[in-house]
Amino acid sequence: MEMEYILTKEQIRRINRRYGGSLRSDAEIETALEMGRGKGIYRKISCLWRAVLVGHPFTDGNKRTAVGSAIVMMEAAGKPLRRRQRNALSIVAERIAERNIRDIRKIERRIRYAMEGN
Repeated sequence: MEMEYILTKEQIRRINRRYGGSLRSDAEIETALEMGRGKGIYRKISCLWRAVLVGHPFTDGNKRTAVGSAIVMMEAAGKPLRRRQRNALSIVAERIAERNIRDIRKIERRIRYAMEGN
């Protein structure tokens, strides 16, 4: 069974502060964290990514926060990422944000491919 690990809102805020941002609204983050409970790691990340990449809850650093959060979550789940996977995640985050992709399943497929295909 997969480890039940999800970041807290405060941990996500700390990740964002590293990139110079501040929280504008936390409603979407709270919803994303709740949606991810009991789900697999890729679904947890997908829910959070939609909130951060599409909802833009931070004043700056949303894409970097999304990628940083995914890396922390994967490491906490015992699945550290190689540099190639981290780079692929950055590209995927950029595309999701610029295309305003809202469908959790599509986001999850892209994340899974970036992590498993590299």
